[in-house]
Amino acid sequence: MKSLRLQKHWSQEQLAQFSGLNVRTIQRVEKGESVGSETLKSLAAVFEITTDELTSAIQNDMRPSLEEGTGTSEKLSQKSKAKEKVRHIRYFYTFSAFLIAVFLVFMLPNYNQGENLGPLITLFLSFSVLIAGLAVFVFQPFGEEWEKAKIARITRQQNEVDPSNSEH
Repeated sequence: MKSLRLQKHWSQEQLAQFSGLNVRTIQRVEKGESVGSETLKSLAAVFEITTDELTSAIQNDMRPSLEEGTGTSEKLSQKSKAKEKVRHIRYFYTFSAFLIAVFLVFMLPNYNQGENLGPLITLFLSFSVLIAGLAVFVFQPFGEEWEKAKIARITRQQNEVDPSNSEH
């Protein structure tokens, strides 16, 4: 009902005057508290709608506030789940890079029957350390910005699967 009142640009006091009801009654209706049928009839007459339409409007006005109360904890839980998933993804990427590096280190000596590859291995390890250092300290591919973007993406995907968790 609050939305109907605001569409008309009326205050609660004005609606109370137009309907012949008490301001406290208007406040109770807008909070979703139970009211009598005479109150509903009076308000419906002021808005020039049926009591069923008024009841539906009251229920629609109450729906967002109910979802806000429970939605906040759900959103926090959803965000913490997304953060945990991002940590797992980061671990996977880091561990995969480590495994590839180890594989290459152990593969290179066996390539070409192990003939004089010492300088090549040293060069490879030096290059690997340089790349890892740049990644960690300069480019930060798995840094805070990556984490925030990934969390936002996962949260968006979760909202697409379950639209009831989306923000209003």
